Amino acid sequence: MDSEMMKLIQVAKLYYEENMTQSQIAKQLGVSRPLVSNMLSKARNTGIVEIKIKEPFGNNMLLLNQLKNLFNVQGGYVLPSSQSAYLTDKAIINQAQFFIKEEIQEMKAIGLGWGYTIREVVEALKEDDFSGSNEGIVCPLIGTASIPNKGYHPSELVREFSTKTGYEPHFLFAPAFPTTDQEQGLYINTDNYQDVEKLWNQLDTVVFGMGAYPSVPDHATALRFGKELNNQGAVGKFLSYFFDKDGQIIHGENDFAIQIPLSKLGRVKRVVAVCPAEINAKAILGALKTGFITHIIVTEERAREVIAIKAD
Repeated sequence: MDSEMMKLIQVAKLYYEENMTQSQIAKQLGVSRPLVSNMLSKARNTGIVEIKIKEPFGNNMLLLNQLKNLFNVQGGYVLPSSQSAYLTDKAIINQAQFFIKEEIQEMKAIGLGWGYTIREVVEALKEDDFSGSNEGIVCPLIGTASIPNKGYHPSELVREFSTKTGYEPHFLFAPAFPTTDQEQGLYINTDNYQDVEKLWNQLDTVVFGMGAYPSVPDHATALRFGKELNNQGAVGKFLSYFFDKDGQIIHGENDFAIQIPLSKLGRVKRVVAVCPAEINAKAILGALKTGFITHIIVTEERAREVIAIKAD
């Protein structure tokens, strides 16, 4: 086997089997990124690499169509569960990043949620999957929480999303949970907040992760809601909006959260809810009943449970 063929095999293995980016391969081999791209093209053309295009996990259209008929759902993916919650979550995250990659040309103004699921989705995106011609903006939907995990620092997620997709980033410099009305007023009267609020009016796509109640980490719920979440039967949340089994949003007397107002969320064309394996059917059903969700990524098991509960 000649040296050129060996080089093509090496590059193909690094890219397709070890999931290295073209830039990382170029740096490791001491060559230019365009040369790596050309070598990958040649590996495909010569038959070293064979690519079969298919939906990565399959989509149960029967269940998806049932969700469409019952709720405000317009699209999404219903996936089979894997052998463990960990593997199921990996499949859901991969499907979410695949959805973004496939729909990116239709997304010109994107709002990102927060949490572990959205962090994993953003980290799963690959810079090589997006051409340099993408044009659009991306911004957070909620302020930052005093939690060390990057998933609860939405501006960091926006920065990474921007780096990988080429979208123009906009940041929100405000806490998610001010402790008083006066503190909230200080932030919402800043130029930064008002600029982001204008962007919220322009959003055509929102991506957030579904959450359960009680939530981990806690969203300052005692301060914001007192006992109202328990009294009113909270079952789940998206962003930091909590709702009951009938999809009614629960309001707290001291709820000064800085997040996209529901009036603006309701005008977004594409609202994508990513449902990790831990989220139970009652939480998903409550979220769908709010009427905000237009696209959902969920397992077959949870979809069947939601449909069964709805039918009772």
